[in-house]
Amino acid sequence: MMNIQHDIACCISVLFILSFTKADCQNYINLQHREIRLPERKFAFNEYSEYGDNDDRSKGAMVPQWNVMPVSYHNGRIPKITTDSDARFTDAFDKNIIWDSHWANDLKFGQISAVSIDPDGNIVVFHRGTRTWSSLTFDTNNKFDSNKGPIRENTIILLDKFGRKLFEWGANMFYLPHGLTIDLDGNYWLTDVAMHQVFKFDAKDIAAMRDQQKLKKREYNREATFLDHRDPDNSFEKYLPKPSLSLGEAFEPGNDDRRFCKPTAVAVMSNGDFFVSDGYCNSRIIKFNVKGQKILQWGRSWEGEGRMNGQAPPSYAFCIPHALALASEFDLIFVADRENGRVLSFLTNGTFHKEYKHPAMGTKIYSVAYAKERLYLINGPDANNVRIRGFVLDVNSGDILSQFGPEQKMGRPHDIAVTENGSEIYVVELDIHTIYKFTQHINVSMTAGKSVVRTNSHHEPAPLTDSNTNNPSTGGTTTATLVLSLVTAAVIFIALCVAIAAVVARCQKRGCLLIMRKRMRWEAERRENFKLSSLLDGRRSKSFKILEKRPNPRDFSKLNTEPETSEDEHPENSLTKVI
Repeated sequence: MMNIQHDIACCISVLFILSFTKADCQNYINLQHREIRLPERKFAFNEYSEYGDNDDRSKGAMVPQWNVMPVSYHNGRIPKITTDSDARFTDAFDKNIIWDSHWANDLKFGQISAVSIDPDGNIVVFHRGTRTWSSLTFDTNNKFDSNKGPIRENTIILLDKFGRKLFEWGANMFYLPHGLTIDLDGNYWLTDVAMHQVFKFDAKDIAAMRDQQKLKKREYNREATFLDHRDPDNSFEKYLPKPSLSLGEAFEPGNDDRRFCKPTAVAVMSNGDFFVSDGYCNSRIIKFNVKGQKILQWGRSWEGEGRMNGQAPPSYAFCIPHALALASEFDLIFVADRENGRVLSFLTNGTFHKEYKHPAMGTKIYSVAYAKERLYLINGPDANNVRIRGFVLDVNSGDILSQFGPEQKMGRPHDIAVTENGSEIYVVELDIHTIYKFTQHINVSMTAGKSVVRTNSHHEPAPLTDSNTNNPSTGGTTTATLVLSLVTAAVIFIALCVAIAAVVARCQKRGCLLIMRKRMRWEAERRENFKLSSLLDGRRSKSFKILEKRPNPRDFSKLNTEPETSEDEHPENSLTKVI
């Protein structure tokens, strides 16, 4: 019996080891086909040095910080430019992305510089009213004449999903609006290129302003009082709401830790850290913590000899980083490098990840947005007269999935915003003063030429990868994984059969299969004999069993020679003996 138990234990152990081996094999397969996460990169001092305050004043206009650019790219390799084949590319708009020509077409705006979507699904527009940005707006030192005063009209307009105006605010607060971002908590982040500042307005203050109806729907108020032009630092003292955070020095351009020069956009992480693209002069990305303290920065200008000679810009060089977008699940930030006609992605620690570029997009990319593993881009006019439109790119492969636009030609779209699920797309025009709404059926196939990519909002995000690595095709990877899985399953099945056959053969050799039931019956009877009830029954019947016993005929000394009578039969004899 002990041998049988030992065999069963051995069999179970073999099965457990085989299962563990299968899990290890599967993990190995997964590791073999998983891209290696990019390591963090330490920046050298000479790569991201800043000039001091004295140098900034002496140089006059903001000149490039780096005049000599290295030819080598990230990690010594030329970054891969993701392009689609000309044979597969088509210039047709995606029929799945539909333009709503009647949405908000009755509203009047100035130059619309930015658009964003709040947590309730409302659309917020940041525009310049009657002010425009021309060649005379700034002097040679990138300074704006604050004596022109702030924009008198409300510059921030809140619209519902149907294009109806809910309320507006921002009159006499901003001088030249540029960027607008609404974070997950509903806080407003705005950039003003004339003031060279970044502002945060808390959601609760905006809600209180709206509830109290301090700023109602109205025509532009011609009786609004101008601010004190000689005291620009107090520009928000007379108006509500007041910013909870202000970065930069009002009307003072710079490139140190305290000053910006025409900042363009803000991107906010879920933990409160945020990025600022300090865009027109400094061409750098700066990361701050939730308190507004600088964490790190990267980027440099690409305006020197390399650009003039037609060289491709390095991964860390920008020519106007114009817009930002975040992909939280990938831990990536995307930068629209406007004048270089590309989008660059970086890890949130500043490490370069990938470049997105295509000849069809032209040489100007004005803005970028992200939703559900897709990038949404808008290009702008360039010397090649490319068609101005929106693009949808796969964030993993970089392929152009589709293109979209209104029936009419777009002039110079400046910003784009997309809902979280990608069902709604909003694009604002700078010069035509128009906002476009596009709706997208996200469960329908999206076609790019001959390639069809199906939208799936439920699959797991792909791991972060280095796009410069030459990866095998997806088809080959799937086939290799299938073959390895089948081989592993076959080995496990054969080992299991061998183990079972060995146990059966051993049992047959010992005959345990034939006598197992008999042994089990014997064991049961033996255990039954040791029960207390059986022992007691034996004691009670002992006296009767003695009478049935007969003496041993060989023991003559114990033979009774008296007559076979008992005292019970002759009671008188017993009485006589007693007397």
